[in-house]
Amino acid sequence: MIATRMTAAAVALLMAMSSAEANGAVRRHVAWDGVVQGLGGSKIRGEVEMVAGKVSGTTAVEVTYARDAAGAVRPWHVHVGSCAKGGPVLGAASAYPLLRVNGKGAAKGEATLRLVLPDSGSFYVNIHESAAAMTRIVACGDLMLEE
Repeated sequence: MIATRMTAAAVALLMAMSSAEANGAVRRHVAWDGVVQGLGGSKIRGEVEMVAGKVSGTTAVEVTYARDAAGAVRPWHVHVGSCAKGGPVLGAASAYPLLRVNGKGAAKGEATLRLVLPDSGSFYVNIHESAAAMTRIVACGDLMLEE
């Protein structure tokens, strides 16, 4: 009798957990990380991280880097795909504020995307030369899924 109650309780707990995960109530501990590297003679080096946002249903992205030209202002985006293959912007392009490089050649940017953090796929970040030269990418980095 006691074993039956314990088994029933265990089954109920597993069902509740499965139901919560199916409804998105259980957060997976997933993060995407990458190394940002300069292209075409650029010496930029940095990191990018993409995690679940503080608000349910959002994704937070942060990029930090150094070794850039002081005073540069650079657009940036996370894209679906890879540096080698390209792909569309993840979320709204307007969600990514411009990167402003400080006097020491460093920049940091944060974006909040109105979408649930992906738990599969392939993504990359790119940094553009300027708003007037969006086709010229000065740095790129593929993101890797970390669990």
